[in-house]
Amino acid sequence: MGNGLSKRINSFINNERISKEQFDELKYVAEITNFNEQILKWFRYLQSNEIIGWRNKLVTKKLCKIMEKEESLHFYALFCPSYIKGKDEAGFRTDDVGNTTKNGLKTLMDITKKTRELGFNCSNPEAIFFDIALEQPEKTMNMLDDLDKNIQNFCKYIPEGMNFSLLSKKFPELMDIVGYSGIIIDPLPVDDVVLSRIIERGGKFYELFGWDKDKIIHRSKVIASSEATVGNIIRHHMPNSIMVYTPTMLERAQVYSGNRQDDPLPIVFPKK
Repeated sequence: MGNGLSKRINSFINNERISKEQFDELKYVAEITNFNEQILKWFRYLQSNEIIGWRNKLVTKKLCKIMEKEESLHFYALFCPSYIKGKDEAGFRTDDVGNTTKNGLKTLMDITKKTRELGFNCSNPEAIFFDIALEQPEKTMNMLDDLDKNIQNFCKYIPEGMNFSLLSKKFPELMDIVGYSGIIIDPLPVDDVVLSRIIERGGKFYELFGWDKDKIIHRSKVIASSEATVGNIIRHHMPNSIMVYTPTMLERAQVYSGNRQDDPLPIVFPKK
Protein backbone atom coordinates (compact mmCIF):
# COMPACT_ATOMS: atom_id res chain seq x y z
CA MET A 1 0.00 0.00 0.00
CA GLY A 2 2.71 2.46 1.05
CA ASN A 3 4.91 1.60 -1.93
CA GLY A 4 1.94 1.85 -4.29
CA LEU A 5 1.07 5.29 -2.93
CA SER A 6 4.68 6.39 -3.34
CA LYS A 7 4.56 5.36 -6.99
CA ARG A 8 1.37 7.35 -7.50
CA ILE A 9 2.95 10.40 -5.89
CA ASN A 10 6.04 10.04 -8.10
CA SER A 11 3.81 9.86 -11.13
CA PHE A 12 1.83 12.88 -9.93
CA ILE A 13 4.99 15.01 -9.64
CA ASN A 14 6.42 13.60 -12.89
CA ASN A 15 9.29 11.99 -10.97
CA GLU A 16 10.60 15.39 -9.95
CA ARG A 17 13.17 15.25 -7.18
CA ILE A 18 11.76 16.91 -4.07
CA SER A 19 12.75 16.79 -0.40
CA LYS A 20 11.71 13.86 1.76
CA GLU A 21 9.64 16.23 3.92
CA GLN A 22 7.70 17.46 0.89
CA PHE A 23 7.22 13.94 -0.45
CA ASP A 24 6.01 12.65 2.91
CA GLU A 25 3.59 15.55 3.18
CA LEU A 26 2.11 14.79 -0.23
CA LYS A 27 1.66 11.16 0.82
CA TYR A 28 -0.09 12.34 3.98
CA VAL A 29 -2.38 14.67 2.00
CA ALA A 30 -3.11 11.87 -0.48
CA GLU A 31 -4.09 9.53 2.35
CA ILE A 32 -6.38 12.10 3.98
CA THR A 33 -8.09 13.20 0.74
CA ASN A 34 -8.26 9.87 -1.09
CA PHE A 35 -5.70 11.19 -3.59
CA ASN A 36 -7.59 14.37 -4.47
CA GLU A 37 -5.36 15.75 -7.23
CA GLN A 38 -6.79 19.25 -6.99
CA ILE A 39 -5.82 19.47 -3.32
CA LEU A 40 -2.44 17.85 -4.02
CA LYS A 41 -1.73 20.50 -6.68
CA TRP A 42 -2.57 23.21 -4.16
CA PHE A 43 -0.12 21.74 -1.65
CA ARG A 44 2.57 21.56 -4.33
CA TYR A 45 1.98 25.25 -4.94
CA LEU A 46 2.13 25.90 -1.19
CA GLN A 47 5.34 23.88 -0.82
CA SER A 48 7.08 26.05 -3.41
CA ASN A 49 5.87 29.29 -1.84
CA GLU A 50 5.88 28.65 1.91
CA ILE A 51 8.46 29.12 4.64
CA ILE A 52 9.51 25.62 5.69
CA GLY A 53 9.01 24.27 9.19
CA TRP A 54 6.11 26.28 10.60
CA ARG A 55 3.08 24.26 9.53
CA ASN A 56 2.62 20.95 11.35
CA LYS A 57 0.63 17.84 10.37
CA LEU A 58 -2.40 18.86 12.42
CA VAL A 59 -2.65 22.11 10.48
CA THR A 60 -2.15 20.23 7.21
CA LYS A 61 -5.01 17.91 8.14
CA LYS A 62 -7.31 20.86 8.95
CA LEU A 63 -6.44 22.50 5.63
CA CYS A 64 -7.36 19.30 3.80
CA LYS A 65 -10.69 19.02 5.58
CA ILE A 66 -11.54 22.64 4.77
CA MET A 67 -10.61 22.22 1.11
CA GLU A 68 -12.71 19.08 0.78
CA LYS A 69 -15.87 20.95 1.75
CA GLU A 70 -18.19 22.46 -0.83
CA GLU A 71 -18.14 25.92 0.75
CA SER A 72 -16.07 28.72 -0.77
CA LEU A 73 -12.56 28.97 0.61
CA HIS A 74 -11.91 32.15 2.56
CA PHE A 75 -8.39 33.48 3.02
CA TYR A 76 -7.72 36.29 5.47
CA ALA A 77 -4.80 38.01 7.14
CA LEU A 78 -4.45 40.10 10.28
CA PHE A 79 -2.57 43.40 10.01
CA CYS A 80 -1.26 45.40 12.96
CA PRO A 81 -0.97 49.19 12.98
CA SER A 82 2.28 50.75 11.79
CA TYR A 83 4.06 52.24 14.79
CA ILE A 84 6.66 54.96 15.09
CA LYS A 85 9.97 53.32 16.04
CA GLY A 86 12.69 54.81 18.19
CA LYS A 87 13.81 55.00 21.79
CA ASP A 88 11.14 56.51 24.03
CA GLU A 89 8.87 56.90 20.98
CA ALA A 90 5.18 56.03 20.96
CA GLY A 91 2.45 56.48 18.40
CA PHE A 92 1.29 55.52 14.94
CA ARG A 93 2.75 56.35 11.58
CA THR A 94 0.61 58.90 9.78
CA ASP A 95 2.74 59.29 6.65
CA ASP A 96 2.36 55.76 5.25
CA VAL A 97 2.44 52.09 6.20
CA GLY A 98 5.42 49.74 6.30
CA ASN A 99 6.68 47.37 3.62
CA THR A 100 5.62 44.36 5.70
CA THR A 101 2.02 45.55 5.43
CA LYS A 102 2.24 46.25 1.69
CA ASN A 103 3.84 42.88 0.98
CA GLY A 104 1.30 41.13 3.20
CA LEU A 105 -1.61 42.52 1.21
CA LYS A 106 0.00 41.40 -2.04
CA THR A 107 0.66 37.93 -0.63
CA LEU A 108 -2.94 37.55 0.56
CA MET A 109 -4.20 38.48 -2.91
CA ASP A 110 -1.69 36.25 -4.69
CA ILE A 111 -2.56 33.10 -2.75
CA THR A 112 -6.26 33.68 -3.37
CA LYS A 113 -5.71 34.17 -7.11
CA LYS A 114 -3.54 31.06 -7.41
CA THR A 115 -6.06 28.98 -5.46
CA ARG A 116 -8.77 30.12 -7.85
CA GLU A 117 -6.55 29.22 -10.81
CA LEU A 118 -6.31 25.71 -9.39
CA GLY A 119 -10.08 25.41 -9.64
CA PHE A 120 -11.21 26.25 -6.11
CA ASN A 121 -14.10 28.57 -5.43
CA CYS A 122 -12.78 31.37 -3.22
CA SER A 123 -14.66 34.29 -1.71
CA ASN A 124 -12.89 37.64 -1.67
CA PRO A 125 -9.86 37.59 0.65
CA GLU A 126 -10.16 39.73 3.75
CA ALA A 127 -7.68 42.12 5.31
CA ILE A 128 -8.51 42.45 9.01
CA PHE A 129 -6.92 45.39 10.80
CA PHE A 130 -5.87 44.51 14.36
CA ASP A 131 -6.99 47.71 16.08
CA ILE A 132 -7.01 46.32 19.63
CA ALA A 133 -4.28 45.49 22.22
CA LEU A 134 -2.28 48.52 21.11
CA GLU A 135 1.42 48.96 21.79
CA GLN A 136 2.05 51.19 24.83
CA PRO A 137 -1.69 51.77 25.32
CA GLU A 138 -1.09 54.16 28.21
CA LYS A 139 0.19 56.56 25.53
CA THR A 140 -1.36 55.45 22.24
CA MET A 141 -4.94 55.39 23.52
CA ASN A 142 -4.65 59.18 23.48
CA MET A 143 -3.60 59.11 19.82
CA LEU A 144 -6.63 57.48 18.22
CA ASP A 145 -6.85 60.21 15.55
CA ASP A 146 -3.41 59.09 14.38
CA LEU A 147 -4.60 55.47 14.45
CA ASP A 148 -7.50 56.49 12.18
CA LYS A 149 -5.00 58.12 9.82
CA ASN A 150 -2.90 54.96 9.87
CA ILE A 151 -6.00 52.93 8.97
CA GLN A 152 -6.83 55.33 6.13
CA ASN A 153 -3.31 54.94 4.76
CA PHE A 154 -3.62 51.17 5.05
CA CYS A 155 -6.86 51.18 3.06
CA LYS A 156 -5.11 52.95 0.17
CA TYR A 157 -3.19 49.74 -0.52
CA ILE A 158 -6.10 47.30 -0.43
CA PRO A 159 -6.40 45.90 -3.97
CA GLU A 160 -9.62 45.55 -5.89
CA GLY A 161 -11.38 42.33 -4.99
CA MET A 162 -10.23 42.31 -1.36
CA ASN A 163 -12.49 43.04 1.59
CA PHE A 164 -11.46 45.12 4.61
CA SER A 165 -12.65 45.07 8.19
CA LEU A 166 -11.59 46.38 11.57
CA LEU A 167 -11.20 43.62 14.12
CA SER A 168 -13.05 45.73 16.68
CA LYS A 169 -16.05 46.10 14.34
CA LYS A 170 -16.04 42.59 12.92
CA PHE A 171 -16.11 41.07 16.40
CA PRO A 172 -17.38 43.78 18.78
CA GLU A 173 -17.08 41.47 21.77
CA LEU A 174 -13.30 41.79 21.48
CA MET A 175 -13.49 45.44 22.51
CA ASP A 176 -15.21 44.35 25.73
CA ILE A 177 -12.79 41.48 26.38
CA VAL A 178 -9.47 42.81 25.08
CA GLY A 179 -9.99 46.50 24.30
CA TYR A 180 -7.23 48.91 23.38
CA SER A 181 -5.18 47.95 26.45
CA GLY A 182 -5.03 44.20 25.88
CA ILE A 183 -5.35 41.59 28.61
CA ILE A 184 -3.27 39.10 30.55
CA ILE A 185 -4.92 35.75 31.22
CA ASP A 186 -3.85 33.73 34.25
CA PRO A 187 -2.79 31.04 33.60
CA LEU A 188 -1.45 32.12 30.22
CA PRO A 189 -3.05 30.35 27.24
CA VAL A 190 0.38 29.34 25.91
CA ASP A 191 3.10 27.17 27.42
CA ASP A 192 6.46 28.42 28.70
CA VAL A 193 8.29 27.38 25.54
CA VAL A 194 6.07 29.48 23.29
CA LEU A 195 6.18 32.43 25.69
CA SER A 196 9.99 32.26 25.84
CA ARG A 197 10.18 32.35 22.05
CA ILE A 198 7.94 35.39 21.91
CA ILE A 199 9.98 37.18 24.57
CA GLU A 200 13.26 36.36 22.82
CA ARG A 201 12.12 37.20 19.31
CA GLY A 202 9.99 40.18 20.33
CA GLY A 203 12.77 41.53 22.49
CA LYS A 204 14.81 42.34 19.39
CA PHE A 205 11.91 44.44 18.08
CA TYR A 206 11.12 46.18 21.36
CA GLU A 207 14.76 47.10 21.87
CA LEU A 208 14.09 49.62 19.10
CA PHE A 209 11.83 51.38 21.61
CA GLY A 210 14.43 51.19 24.39
CA TRP A 211 12.29 48.84 26.50
CA ASP A 212 13.74 46.99 29.47
CA LYS A 213 13.31 43.25 30.09
CA ASP A 214 10.32 43.60 32.45
CA LYS A 215 8.40 45.71 29.96
CA ILE A 216 9.13 43.23 27.16
CA ILE A 217 7.92 40.30 29.30
CA HIS A 218 4.72 42.17 30.23
CA ARG A 219 3.99 43.03 26.61
CA SER A 220 4.69 39.43 25.56
CA LYS A 221 2.11 38.18 28.06
CA VAL A 222 -0.41 40.71 26.72
CA ILE A 223 0.28 39.52 23.17
CA ALA A 224 -0.09 35.87 24.16
CA SER A 225 -3.37 36.46 25.97
CA SER A 226 -4.91 38.92 23.53
CA GLU A 227 -4.01 37.05 20.35
CA ALA A 228 -5.12 33.71 21.81
CA THR A 229 -8.47 35.35 22.59
CA VAL A 230 -8.70 36.63 19.02
CA GLY A 231 -7.88 33.12 17.78
CA ASN A 232 -10.75 31.65 19.80
CA ILE A 233 -13.19 34.19 18.37
CA ILE A 234 -12.02 33.48 14.81
CA ARG A 235 -12.24 29.74 15.43
CA HIS A 236 -15.88 30.16 16.46
CA HIS A 237 -17.04 32.65 13.83
CA MET A 238 -14.81 31.68 10.87
CA PRO A 239 -14.38 27.90 11.19
CA ASN A 240 -13.68 27.27 7.50
CA SER A 241 -11.27 30.15 6.92
CA ILE A 242 -7.51 30.00 6.37
CA MET A 243 -5.16 32.57 7.83
CA VAL A 244 -2.33 33.80 5.62
CA TYR A 245 0.39 34.73 8.09
CA THR A 246 2.07 37.97 7.03
CA PRO A 247 4.04 39.32 10.07
CA THR A 248 7.78 38.75 10.27
CA MET A 249 7.65 37.32 13.80
CA LEU A 250 6.62 33.76 12.90
CA GLU A 251 6.87 32.59 16.51
CA ARG A 252 3.68 34.47 17.35
CA ALA A 253 1.54 32.47 14.92
CA GLN A 254 1.29 29.61 17.39
CA VAL A 255 -0.32 31.95 19.90
CA TYR A 256 -3.54 32.15 17.90
CA SER A 257 -4.25 28.50 18.71
CA GLY A 258 -3.79 29.25 22.43
CA ASN A 259 -4.00 26.19 24.64
CA ARG A 260 -5.70 24.20 21.87
CA GLN A 261 -2.55 23.17 20.02
CA ASP A 262 -4.18 19.78 19.39
CA ASP A 263 -6.82 21.61 17.32
CA PRO A 264 -4.81 24.46 15.80
CA LEU A 265 -6.08 27.39 13.82
CA PRO A 266 -5.35 26.69 10.13
CA ILE A 267 -2.50 29.02 9.15
CA VAL A 268 -0.17 29.05 6.13
CA PHE A 269 3.20 30.81 6.00
CA PRO A 270 3.97 32.22 2.53
CA LYS A 271 7.48 33.42 1.84
CA LYS A 272 7.95 37.15 2.32
